[in-house]
Amino acid sequence: MVGLDLGTSKVAVVIAEADEYGQLNVDGVGEVPAEGLRKGVVVNIEKTVHAIQTAMVAAERMAGVRGESVVVSLAGHHLTSQNSRGVVAVSRPGRDIEDEDVDRVVEAARAVSVPNDRQVIHVLPRTFTVDGQEGVKEATGMTGHRLEVETHIVTGSQTAMQNVIKCVHQAGFDVEDVVSQGLASGEGVLSANEVDLGVCLIDIGAGTSDVVV
Repeated sequence: MVGLDLGTSKVAVVIAEADEYGQLNVDGVGEVPAEGLRKGVVVNIEKTVHAIQTAMVAAERMAGVRGESVVVSLAGHHLTSQNSRGVVAVSRPGRDIEDEDVDRVVEAARAVSVPNDRQVIHVLPRTFTVDGQEGVKEATGMTGHRLEVETHIVTGSQTAMQNVIKCVHQAGFDVEDVVSQGLASGEGVLSANEVDLGVCLIDIGAGTSDVVV
């Protein structure tokens, strides 16, 4: 797995491999100064492409493997978020809620009105409600007629995202996924217990600061 972090002051690449227990072991790291980005947004395609290629070469040499596709983190003031609810009926005999129903209700929450110039990056389920019973963290396996979900939706500017993807493609790599930088930071440093208790994470960068609650 290859992670690409496009920052205002530097472009960083991390190559990691998952062991049999699902733990990631870092095999290679590449880091170079960035000149083509400002406040997390691409302002010079050519310089950004060069920085991606240079950082990737450094990481590949350390890891001894070639990267083909990357997971890219996105930052910048163009990222916004909002809450959305979705509702579906569970119609199968026995009324057992399966993964398919969870996918359907999350997709229903995703169908929120988003301007044409914006794109959905994440749909994060926060809590489920089964037949009026609130606070359900894992709905799969429960029994009910009506399944609701409250989600948090993160969106970004289509233009900003397309420029990032364009830079990665011109550097010679595919984009496997795009993630919000604040969320990626939280996944990296917060424990499950901290998340359950509630936490405010602040990621202070050279050009942008991300705050995630």
